[in-house]
Amino acid sequence: MNKFKAGRPLAAWAGPLVLAVAATVFLALAPLPAAAQPVTALQATLLRAERSASAEPRGQLATGQALELLQLSGGWAQVQVMVPGGALRGWVRAGALDMAGAEAAASSRIDTGRLAAHNTAVPLGVRALPPRATRHALIVGVGQYLADPARPVPALAGVPHDMRSALAMARQLQVPTDNITLLRDGAATRDNVQQALAELATRVQPGDRVFVYWSGHGSRYFDPAEGGCVETLVPHDLKDISNRQFAQWLQPVAGKAEKLMVVYDACHSGGVGAASKPGGATPSRGLAATWAPKSATASEAACNQPSNMRTRSFDSAARGLGLDGQDVVHLSSSRPDEVSFDNAATGGLATHALRQCLLGEAKDLDGSGAISMDELAACAQARIDSAMAGQTQLLPHHLVLTGNRGFVPAWFAAPAGPPAPSVTAPAVVAAPVPAASAVAPGVPLRQVLAQLHDQRDSKRKVVVVPTRDRLRIGRDALDFAVTASQAGHVYVVMAGSDQQSLVLLFPNALDADNRIAAGQTLLLPREGWRVTAGGPAGDNTLLVMVTDGPRDLSALGGQPAGPFAKALTDAGGRARLQWLLGQHPGSGSDAFGSALLKIEEF
Repeated sequence: MNKFKAGRPLAAWAGPLVLAVAATVFLALAPLPAAAQPVTALQATLLRAERSASAEPRGQLATGQALELLQLSGGWAQVQVMVPGGALRGWVRAGALDMAGAEAAASSRIDTGRLAAHNTAVPLGVRALPPRATRHALIVGVGQYLADPARPVPALAGVPHDMRSALAMARQLQVPTDNITLLRDGAATRDNVQQALAELATRVQPGDRVFVYWSGHGSRYFDPAEGGCVETLVPHDLKDISNRQFAQWLQPVAGKAEKLMVVYDACHSGGVGAASKPGGATPSRGLAATWAPKSATASEAACNQPSNMRTRSFDSAARGLGLDGQDVVHLSSSRPDEVSFDNAATGGLATHALRQCLLGEAKDLDGSGAISMDELAACAQARIDSAMAGQTQLLPHHLVLTGNRGFVPAWFAAPAGPPAPSVTAPAVVAAPVPAASAVAPGVPLRQVLAQLHDQRDSKRKVVVVPTRDRLRIGRDALDFAVTASQAGHVYVVMAGSDQQSLVLLFPNALDADNRIAAGQTLLLPREGWRVTAGGPAGDNTLLVMVTDGPRDLSALGGQPAGPFAKALTDAGGRARLQWLLGQHPGSGSDAFGSALLKIEEF
């Protein structure tokens, strides 16, 4: 024990010593599974028996030592390393590990090298955004299941790849490693999932953002009380979690989170899955054997025929529990009567597609200056369709997106440009801000403000009441009252009736005090500045935001319009406006409430 406490490197231990130490401190020896999640130690650190700095040490890891990641929880990582006689498991601080291997190393092996056409930019040329303390993630992957002759559930060889992809997506969503909980295989039991969600609810603060991901088998059973087939997720111990139960566990998280993004890569159509398993005629290109359905056969035969059965999805369960669709977005890998596919070489087809789109392939289809969930899903669906093209026995499954389809999960981008060259590894490609200052054809400026409005936290109420909503040109002045449910900072942006101008009306050079107290009614404009209808005839769109923290608008660009700031309306200007107003410049909450209203000039 004296030699052990001295912290000898694991690689230097002899076989007999390892076995002797194991008998003393109860080391967990297990075979190293295939397709491990590779990570490396950033620094020399102790491997401990439990998630505690005071827990019994099991040995010392050397700087750069290769490890396998098993779990992430509460800022701690469970890892294992090969030693003579098996694999040694223990816990280290997550910050002591380099996760780049788990997230990116495999990408060069699994990427097809086909970047989506017309994708050329990300926000303001930023390649990778720093982690934010207000971001959180729960990642669950179940590829190995408890052996039960009464319910044999096949393994999913692609789940380790899904874990890499989910970690990469969490990083793109700016989730720091210490805020990621990862449960894989044997750790992903029903009780552990429930506990992880309870801990997440305790950790999340109002205004934080949460990403929840699940990869594994799904199933369904008939529930007379529900009047239909209930969809479930299958954890490692085969104690199914219904979508209603999962939504109930998520409810405390959603009650505080600014946005909750839930992604399932599983399916619930057991009968369809059985019919789609490899066998019979070989599809063209010989790829059928590479696709495995991510569904465990339902317990009732009726629920194996889902196309004519009523089902209860996560979205319906969430809405039934009062979770506002504005603050929740849910993406599932397939429709209720379809199969989601797993691939041993790349992972879940939907997960891999979503990862590639989130890391740079998605296009700003409407030219608003940001990539929404709708556009992200469209990109991923195109990838799924392409991967399954030419199959004679299998058809592509279809992503199902519900909740806030306009939510922008990660980054703001300039609109589509010329086709980008193919590359052999996924990359986020930065493009220069276009020099043109004219509005891109077919992009209404009110749409830019509407997309910003879609990012609001609906729990933050903002009420705006104009004195009049029709203004006579050259005579009437704009006046309105703003009331907010929470204290914050007020910003007012107007898309003019000329459809050519985006103007920040407030704060301005004459009135910079934009603070508002909870329940206070703020009358704008205040004494010292006025806004009179100047034409042309048409509708103005006003976005009134009350943000948790102040915004740094020094990089807005554009030119002054009297005391007001006039933003550029080209691609870069639209992206910059959304980025600066939608993001807190520091480590605080991005959350805001907002109201959108129309003011007519005649």
